[in-house]
Amino acid sequence: MNFKTTLLLLGCWFAGSRVAAAPSQGGPANASRFSTAGFYSIPGSPRKVFNFNPGWRFLKGNPKGAEAPGFNDDAWQVVNLPHGLETLGENASGMRNYQGPAWYRKSFVTPAGAAKQRTVLYFEAVMGKSALWVNGQKVAEHFGGYLPFSADISSYLNPEGQPNLAALFADNSDDPSYPPGKPQDALDFTYLGGVYRDVFLIQASPVHITFTTESKTIAGGGVYVAVKDVNGNNARLDVKTEVINESNAAVTLTLRSTLEDAGGKALLREEKKISLPAGASRQLLQEMNPRGIRPWHPDDPYLHFIRTEVIVNGKVTDSYRTRFGIRLFEMRGDEGFFVNKKYIGYKLSGVNRHQDYVFVGNALVNSGQWRDAKLLREGGVNIVRGAHYPMDPAFMDACDELGLLVAVATPGWQFFNTKDPLFEKRIGEDVRNMARRDRNYASVLLWETALNETDDQTISMMKEQHRITHEEMPYPGIFTVSDVDKAKLAGFDFYYHGAMHEEKCSFTREYGDGGEVENFYSQNAMTRVKREWGEHAMLNQATIRANGLDDIYSTPPKRIGAAIWCGIDHQRGYHPDPFWGGLLDVYRMPRYSYYLFKSQYSPGFQLKGISTGPMVYITHELTQVSDKDVIIYSNCEEVRLTWLGKLIGTLKPDSSLRRMPHAPFVFRNVFDYHDISSRWRNKSDKVEMIAEGIIGGKVVCREVKKYAERTTGIKLTVDSLDMGLVADGADFVPVRATIVDNKGIPKVLAAEEVHFEISGNGSLIGGIMKTQFGTATVLVKTGVRPGQIKIKASAAGLKSDEITLVSTASPLPLLYSENTSLQPVLPVPSMKEDQLTNADVEKLKEENARLRQQVTSKEQEIMEMRSRIR
Repeated sequence: MNFKTTLLLLGCWFAGSRVAAAPSQGGPANASRFSTAGFYSIPGSPRKVFNFNPGWRFLKGNPKGAEAPGFNDDAWQVVNLPHGLETLGENASGMRNYQGPAWYRKSFVTPAGAAKQRTVLYFEAVMGKSALWVNGQKVAEHFGGYLPFSADISSYLNPEGQPNLAALFADNSDDPSYPPGKPQDALDFTYLGGVYRDVFLIQASPVHITFTTESKTIAGGGVYVAVKDVNGNNARLDVKTEVINESNAAVTLTLRSTLEDAGGKALLREEKKISLPAGASRQLLQEMNPRGIRPWHPDDPYLHFIRTEVIVNGKVTDSYRTRFGIRLFEMRGDEGFFVNKKYIGYKLSGVNRHQDYVFVGNALVNSGQWRDAKLLREGGVNIVRGAHYPMDPAFMDACDELGLLVAVATPGWQFFNTKDPLFEKRIGEDVRNMARRDRNYASVLLWETALNETDDQTISMMKEQHRITHEEMPYPGIFTVSDVDKAKLAGFDFYYHGAMHEEKCSFTREYGDGGEVENFYSQNAMTRVKREWGEHAMLNQATIRANGLDDIYSTPPKRIGAAIWCGIDHQRGYHPDPFWGGLLDVYRMPRYSYYLFKSQYSPGFQLKGISTGPMVYITHELTQVSDKDVIIYSNCEEVRLTWLGKLIGTLKPDSSLRRMPHAPFVFRNVFDYHDISSRWRNKSDKVEMIAEGIIGGKVVCREVKKYAERTTGIKLTVDSLDMGLVADGADFVPVRATIVDNKGIPKVLAAEEVHFEISGNGSLIGGIMKTQFGTATVLVKTGVRPGQIKIKASAAGLKSDEITLVSTASPLPLLYSENTSLQPVLPVPSMKEDQLTNADVEKLKEENARLRQQVTSKEQEIMEMRSRIR
């Protein structure tokens, strides 16, 4: 290495910014699982995408001058995005979360090549109202917390290799000027704040594909792949691509669009050549009529890609992939819901979903979004209603891949600002933005463009949102939806809660909870129970859920399905209790109802990526407080039960629930705790319950439930659902500590305080956790460097357990400043290159090493102090 190279490397180090190396971003074979700003990167493309999440400084409050580069933020907290303003307790309901202004500041060096490219910051969502400054100049503002916005920062950046300062103001306070608009203390969910979704820095050449967030073209921006028709394995597609020329001269360009299969193999290619003046943009339409394709279906969610390349003078100036499914949805009245011209064949059984997660609020990382989708799909759910706002793009990516249908919703709940026309205007902006963001998702079935449960919204406003939706997506299979009475007046395509005599198809958007609430002040209900309340409470909930399912399956095909309220526990603004009625709790631990829903799948149903097939689940824990009856959920024809080595019998499903696909199996008066206590001297006896699922006279599945004896230790498990861990500074995974006996059998009645410790490049969200139904959960969060992370769990008097995780490199390069990760940064020497001698370089190296050692020692002191506090 020569002197000048050494100096250049040192200069980059001193400047305090880092672009972390990343594996190839490309091809469907090794691409990131998650889209970025609606597309998937191609290796070698002129379009560069950086993960802009790590290395922000954060402060609650509104200090004067925080947008200025010279503002001193040394005392601010260092955070990585997604970030939700604060670490919340398990119960963050009843206005316990922070509402108010907050600031985020980030130092970063201008990436290479920026002078000749367009640089855009793309925010997937910032809660509330926000404003962005770059190097002290205001470049964007946004109103609304659930949809993306972007900012062209090209003209605000310092020269390549020089530091910049991005400052973002975010305020999640109540504000009636934009949707949802309702004060949080009257809201059935919460405005949990922060920059709680991903941020990307994107570089594009002057001649490039436009951004959906910036285009003024109707149905424009980016690449829109529309399906006009599907006939068996043949289809007709429209591919709309908007290209802009931001160079100083007119260009002749070729737009090449290639249809690829899931593995990246080219199936069909179309090219179109045009002349584009300087400063002009144009949307190009390319028709494709592929043959021999594999259509997308909820039960076979096969995905294709459109590879888009913009070529000028034989050189690719921009390229990326758009993922989509080739499918056609139809609503045929009395005949019901058709997919690719065939009746779907079953009732849609779904849930409503809010986006918050224990401890982190709305700041659920991409892997967590995916785990939510996978858990729901595996648990018998085939449709999710986004309540009451657009879901995270990573959740939508997962729904596409898992065949999980979605009803997307514009932000809103029981509020319409009749005094300010700006509110209605912003509803229209949200509907248009939502259509552009989600139009390529195969999983989107319904477009809820009206405000949920809002009586005073006007019919004229609803008609306008219906018009905007079809203006943005003028193709078949687009269904606007709202509650039936107003939907009929507004001319919507589909109804919520429509009667059977109505002409159009309908869906029950919410069921299974409201009728169980004793009053809406206390809001106690048998459906709203914590897992720690035990078997009886969860069985009560599941029994109500079973009756609800039976009612739903009794409806004719015109009622295409229903969604319970709600699939996962969530926080609420207007009530001090969270909603506790989910199939999954806030930790994403299943209640018995989860297995009831899972058992509704046909035993022959198969879907890549989730556990399917014959199943049997025993809702009984064999404890001193367990019920006499044993209820089993299964999709088999019969279930055989054995207890304490004795055959109890073989039963068919409960005959009182005839309409649901697979009713529960109820074995009466089976369990008596004294049968266990009277046999303890005979050590050869196995104290266990065995349930066997039988189809066609053959045993096809079984579950063994064993009796837990003396509490002796802890068993750690990682609930990653095969998602792994990415070293991006934000990714996390739930780690469960289960109290067990000496044979490793879970003790659901154990109540222990579990202490978690961590070492390696990671951190804990949660530290000392109390078990609930025998299990305590902590979130293990990664740092920015891949490697091993060790977790230890202990409780006084019990045997501890340890587990090792391994984080892998981010699929996108990380753009962040070392200064925000406790790495020392030296100023660039105030001398010319030729004045800096080798001795000076060596001296600076030594000083840098000394400062690093100081920081390392300080980190160790902090860790020891935290350990003592715990």
